[in-house]
Amino acid sequence: MARNTCLLCAVELAPLDDHRQAHPDTPDCNVRVTDLWGVAIIESKINGIEPPEQIDISTYPYVEDALIEIFGKAGIPRLGGVSTGRGWSSISTYQRCPLAWRYKYVEQRKPWILTESPALAIGTLVHVFLAAYYQQMLDSSYPLSPEHIYDAVRRIANPEFTGEAWRLYSAYRMFYADDAFHPLAIEHDLKDPRTGDSCRYDLIAFFPESIAGRPAGTYVIEHKTVSAFSADNLEGWVCDGEVIGQIALWKKLGLDLRFGELQGVLVNLLGKQKDPQFHRTYVAPTSWQIQTHLDDLRRWEGLLQLSLATDNFPRARQGCLSRYGRCGFWDLCAGDGA
Repeated sequence: MARNTCLLCAVELAPLDDHRQAHPDTPDCNVRVTDLWGVAIIESKINGIEPPEQIDISTYPYVEDALIEIFGKAGIPRLGGVSTGRGWSSISTYQRCPLAWRYKYVEQRKPWILTESPALAIGTLVHVFLAAYYQQMLDSSYPLSPEHIYDAVRRIANPEFTGEAWRLYSAYRMFYADDAFHPLAIEHDLKDPRTGDSCRYDLIAFFPESIAGRPAGTYVIEHKTVSAFSADNLEGWVCDGEVIGQIALWKKLGLDLRFGELQGVLVNLLGKQKDPQFHRTYVAPTSWQIQTHLDDLRRWEGLLQLSLATDNFPRARQGCLSRYGRCGFWDLCAGDGA
């Protein structure tokens, strides 16, 4: 119910023509204008202020830029990277924070202070080194070896990132040297032309003999670098949307007809400790898990489309911090506004 007195000091208010009320000058209350309920209207100090200019504090070119240059000079497509369609990262971003999704996919904003993430840079390089290694196993004429990429990247990007990535790659390669498999596809980008749903498989391989107590056959192998072997890193993959989505898209698009029946996903964890640690997790979701995952994705897609239709993208503060650190748009929400 509307009221004609100030909520804070109970002084009588004078109605204005624009559905607001004027507050008289009083010695003990600094309110000047209220709404129809007597609640103070505070003019935002940030209206009309443009977001601050981005500040890039990086000393070296980014690893991604270096890789684009190296593969471009070789005249071949970049190995790895994001999938060409709409992958798990899009819907998981919306689940974490609808406003972050808008910033990233609609407005295509970048963080205020730009600096390269060491974890992302090192993880990217490890993936590329492994992709080149397995690609040469599949095709001996492939022009870029891991050694060639390493030498080229360290002359361009941060040498500390490059050196650490090479250390981890070398340890990974040695640890799994006895894996007897035939690579079938490396960094395989799969996209459903009907829906745009996509994923990228690090490695698809055929094991002629049983592996880790599992039957012989075709497996997807995912390489993951982690800072610690915590319970979520070791056990969380059985409910990981990316992994379940990979298997769902495999079945949906009939990849069995090209690579053989999929036995499951092997998630090879590479711990970035001083002495690298290794752990392999086997993931084979049930039909129930896959179907409920697809059902959930349809519901989330409906919510996303509703956000787009109504231009309603609420900020989810629970997503500001996670085990990966701050959200990439932290400065846009923790500062003076944008």
